[in-house]
Amino acid sequence: MYRILLAATRVCLFAFLVGGFVVVAGQTLGIVVGSGPIVTTFGTDVADNVCVVAGITGILAFLLLYTKEGRENAPDTEE
Repeated sequence: MYRILLAATRVCLFAFLVGGFVVVAGQTLGIVVGSGPIVTTFGTDVADNVCVVAGITGILAFLLLYTKEGRENAPDTEE
């Protein structure tokens, strides 16, 4: 289960990082071209989807801590 969650987390992490880059690049393009609809599209529709992927990534990373391997690999916070 740990390997599946780890792989899914990595894929989602990559997807939302690329999505964030696409949002910034798209809005920058819209500003340079002077097109309000492009800026709006990348600021709403695309950004909303990227935020959903980021949320899923966070949930998967959180679930990793509930596996045996995840608990073993977690940093010890007790001092």
